Amino acid sequence: MAFRGSNNLVLVVFWLCSCKEHPALSLQDSEGRSFSARCREELSSCVLEQQSGPRAGGAAPSLRANGRYVGVCDSAHDADCRLLTCSSDSACPAPGRAPSGSCVGGLCVDPRHEIATSDAVMLCLAGSGLGHAEPRQVERYALALNCGTPCRVPAPCERR
Repeated sequence: MAFRGSNNLVLVVFWLCSCKEHPALSLQDSEGRSFSARCREELSSCVLEQQSGPRAGGAAPSLRANGRYVGVCDSAHDADCRLLTCSSDSACPAPGRAPSGSCVGGLCVDPRHEIATSDAVMLCLAGSGLGHAEPRQVERYALALNCGTPCRVPAPCERR
C-alpha cells in the first residue's frame, strides 16, 4: 500500500511541475493602461500587475476571453472589461496550449471562437474610460447588448 501511495505522490509532483508558465508579458489595453502578466496554460490563470494608467480600484484585474476578443476585466461585469491591444502576436497572451497569442487588427483575439456579446461590449466601450456609468458608456453598452444572434458588432463600435 505504501508503494502505491508513493506512485501517486510522484504523479502529483510530476503533474505540478509539468504546468508550463509562459514568460512574463507586457500588455496594453484600450484605455492606455499597461500590465505585466504571468500566465500558465489558460488566460484565467494569468496574474496581472498594473504598471501604469488609470486605476479601477476594487478587485484585482484579470484576463478574460468569453468570445473572440481578449480583455482586461476589473470585475465580473462585462462592462468593466477593456480590449487588449497589440502590435504583434507576441504581445498577446496565448490561449490554452497555443504557442503564442494572436494579434488581428491591433487587438488580441482567440480565433477559435465566434464573436460574442461580451466582444461587442468591449468594442463599444473601447476608449470610453473605465467604468460603465457615464452617459456615453450607458448608451454604448445598450447598443452592444443588442448585437443579436449570431452577434454582429454595431456599426458605431466597429474598429476601422
